[in-house]
Amino acid sequence: MGLLDDLKKEAENAKNIEAAKTATITSSAAVVDKAMREAYFYLNELFKQLNVLKPQCPRVYDMQDVGRFMGLVQQDYRIEHRTKLIKDTEHFDQVTVTFKRTSPNFITVKRDAEQIERFRNVLWQSSLKFTSEQHHNERRIVIGETFKIAMEVPCGIEMVGDYENGVVRFKMKNMDEFGPVTYTLEPSAIGTASLEELAKTLIGKESDFKVFNRRLVGTTGTTQFTKSSANRTKYIVEAPPEAEKKGGFFGSIRSALKTDVTQILRKKD
Repeated sequence: MGLLDDLKKEAENAKNIEAAKTATITSSAAVVDKAMREAYFYLNELFKQLNVLKPQCPRVYDMQDVGRFMGLVQQDYRIEHRTKLIKDTEHFDQVTVTFKRTSPNFITVKRDAEQIERFRNVLWQSSLKFTSEQHHNERRIVIGETFKIAMEVPCGIEMVGDYENGVVRFKMKNMDEFGPVTYTLEPSAIGTASLEELAKTLIGKESDFKVFNRRLVGTTGTTQFTKSSANRTKYIVEAPPEAEKKGGFFGSIRSALKTDVTQILRKKD
């Protein structure tokens, strides 16, 4: 067998591999798209309820050597989707969820000069809002910086349809704690049970959503996001000067918040 025959055989094998790959993507496209759509419509309906209720978040965020973010209210749930064409058919490509857990209070913490840059990176990685004031010695050299950190935790999920591998990936940020984590689900795993566990995650309740995970892709959080140690740097939790005492509104909806969101959705069905 000559060189030309070898090349023809390699080319034929390459065509067969590409054809098989295309066939796999085409056959899995329908089930991935169906799972993406089911998740989108469930979450869209869920957020209509949550944006009315604005539930308290039972979850507490610990940031090492900084403090605890707690007593947060959940609001501004938003959802968007993007599609793409596969074999001239429109499929759900990505669903993006954003919301925030917030309090009118803020945390004040001081860092020495050698800690400033690293601490700023920690705050930026968590997408936390803050202002700061530098402190100088008599020679105008920076010796420290005081940070005023807003108690506002931006949360989100980017749900991506991986049509090549026939799975759906959930890329979460600041959901259970500071930092990102990604879960991979088979399309068949996306249904009432998994979506209700996802809903619990979205309102800060204990959730078993991870049991539906096919494979933990990984977390990229660092020790900066680990739970705080006993020897914590002192910090101050303050309320904004203009804040007014407000108890009537949240008190009036307290009974409504006791209603589980999943029960609300079931009734609507």
